[in-house]
Amino acid sequence: MMRSAVVGVALAAGAFFLPGVAGAADMGNTATPPQTPPPSREWTVTLGGYVMAQPEFAGSEDYEAAFRPIISISRADRLSRFRSFNDNASIALYDTGVFEVGIVGKIDWKRDASDSDALRGLNDVDYAFEAGGYAQWFVMDWLRLRGELRYGFGGFDGVVADLTADAVYFSDFWGGMTFSAGPRMTLASSGYVDAYFGITPEESANAIALGNYLTPYDADGGIYSVGVGGQITKNFGNGFNASVFAEYKYLTGDAADSPLVVQNGDRNQFQAGVSLSYTFFLGFE
Repeated sequence: MMRSAVVGVALAAGAFFLPGVAGAADMGNTATPPQTPPPSREWTVTLGGYVMAQPEFAGSEDYEAAFRPIISISRADRLSRFRSFNDNASIALYDTGVFEVGIVGKIDWKRDASDSDALRGLNDVDYAFEAGGYAQWFVMDWLRLRGELRYGFGGFDGVVADLTADAVYFSDFWGGMTFSAGPRMTLASSGYVDAYFGITPEESANAIALGNYLTPYDADGGIYSVGVGGQITKNFGNGFNASVFAEYKYLTGDAADSPLVVQNGDRNQFQAGVSLSYTFFLGFE
């Protein structure tokens, strides 16, 4: 599936979410949804998933359909808070309602050389598990800053940091919809970048023997990517929530200069899709 698939997913989802959006600005709005008191402080569980088009591997020019689960545990009085597609699974340890810090985790899918002809001759990269901390700050009720710092092990050994900013706009059109967008930046250590973009002399020899002319390459860390993303979220009531999102990422530094990207891939990376989730109360505080 090529890049047009990403645009197609976003447009198809937009057709569902955006009928008559042009009139939304005239229907009264605030920067964020009204904060109505929750019925209780009961614990809740949110389950669902994202269906998306994404690159076959980091740096690929080809795209595939993918699924990513949504699993979240929180108190009822936090359900109306803004959450981005970029946010990884986290638990707040300190939360004032404006500023919070806590622990965060992420799982990176494995990369098999058999996934694409562009990877022919390279070694497989195993599953990776990332764990660390995060901090987020609502500078204003319509502007959220968030940073995550994670250490990965398994498929790679290194550090990854994600920095995001989101302008959040709530409209009462169609019962209430939340629009958000903003810049993104990812920094990564050499352990991460070299695992996915480096090419050892042995891998190069194997790849060339199989007709994949990749030269040896030693990748270092730094600014991995910059980009922008946005989403539209709709709460349908009765526990159901849905969204449509799109992201653009521009690879930089040693990741962008890798022969895997220059010869076989594309430094311009896209992903887009839709999500659906359901939240239910556990019945205890």
